[in-house]
Amino acid sequence: MKRATSFAVAAAAGVVLAMTGAAAVAAPPKPSAADAPVVPTLAALHEKELRWGLTHMEVTDIYNVNGGLFDREYAPLIAHLQPGSEMQRLESDRDARKANFARNFAIFADSPSGFDVTPLHSEYTYNNDEGIQRVFKDGKNRSFFYIKDKLWKVYDEIPLKGDGPLGDSYQAAITKLNALLGAPGRVRAADPAHGVERTSTDWQDARSHLRADDRSGEHLVGVVLEDKRTLAVLASLRPNKATDPFAIDPSIAAVTKGGISDPNARRTPQGPDAGAPKGHR
Repeated sequence: MKRATSFAVAAAAGVVLAMTGAAAVAAPPKPSAADAPVVPTLAALHEKELRWGLTHMEVTDIYNVNGGLFDREYAPLIAHLQPGSEMQRLESDRDARKANFARNFAIFADSPSGFDVTPLHSEYTYNNDEGIQRVFKDGKNRSFFYIKDKLWKVYDEIPLKGDGPLGDSYQAAITKLNALLGAPGRVRAADPAHGVERTSTDWQDARSHLRADDRSGEHLVGVVLEDKRTLAVLASLRPNKATDPFAIDPSIAAVTKGGISDPNARRTPQGPDAGAPKGHR
């Protein structure tokens, strides 16, 4: 990997992880993360302190402890200031962001959330002990996803712009990521039937799967890093499936299967049966 020459891009990206019968036709296999091109490592795409399996409190500490990620962000700015109101303003801003991040953890229990109407809606499920934690840093929104309070996915929403780390278009972003990783990614066209909501490009190494989602309509690229061990058993970790909140209860559906009638309604007089023999009409 051309790590030395591509470190700036990596740091800014911040993430940045049977045929039956002779005439039968086999359905195309569902694409999986295991089919993505393998690269030597994706380690340059996230801070060295982050690793899969951390609890949300451990991730909070990585950002909030003395000398953590927030302190490192503010240290160069504060170092150039003399004690006074401007220094106090920066320190107050830093401390407020730490406090907000410490409170920013939510569980996807049994109630709908505001995330359901965002592009993140397919990244989690309800009633499966999943959670999310969000932070804005380095010019991008980052979402940490947890299952049983174990970190398994990091989703960065990186703006597409001329002076941005990944360029001003999705194609420019993929070109930069290809160069950084030393291999062209696999491009997958949008295919909702197979769980691909938008065009994406992906790679993998021994431990992680990297996905870059085309969100050009929002002037963004979604850069998603996922734990491959969790992906391999994701279905078993999500035993509770989504239900339709507008679906009719099965017991009610069984009772009303033949239609609902009013027992007090007047019956319509029946005319002669057109098929009955003469003399029986």
